[in-house]
Amino acid sequence: MTEDEMEQRFTRSELTKQLVRYLAQHDKGTVIDYAELSQIAGEKVTVNHSKLVYARKLLIKEHNQVWAAVPKLGLRRLDDVGIAKKLGEWHLPTARNKLKRGGKEARFVDTKQLSADEQTHFAVDCLQQELASQSLSRATRNKLAKVARGTSNDLPSFNALEWMIPLTRPRKPKET
Repeated sequence: MTEDEMEQRFTRSELTKQLVRYLAQHDKGTVIDYAELSQIAGEKVTVNHSKLVYARKLLIKEHNQVWAAVPKLGLRRLDDVGIAKKLGEWHLPTARNKLKRGGKEARFVDTKQLSADEQTHFAVDCLQQELASQSLSRATRNKLAKVARGTSNDLPSFNALEWMIPLTRPRKPKET
């Protein structure tokens, strides 16, 4: 599929364009309530409004901006500290819980009821689940923290952040 065909197939709505334009002009730390967004949109906008959800994804992709929902209030543009905290406080704990729950549920599978192909896929999924669980464990986190601080004798000395984060320049926001 060519770019022209994709552009015709996925046309951005006017409402999404308005929301992206409006939100993109605000500085980090800004809080915008849903009433203000509803006024701009001309219809009621809530956290789960499909156009707002898509606008938030576009803001990440095209403008390097992360907007988080503030319960019963609106959206907040996160600053760098907020984005860093969100990773550790929001994404990783839910991943841990899902991995634990998935591991418990996997124990009840009778592999004799699965075809050879399904057994292979299940085995790979179980291995990935176990590896991911171990990588998110508290012990592994403590070891990585020692490496990041430079106080670990387990691994060669280097800056863990340089190793884990690509050393490329951040993307430039697209011009609109």
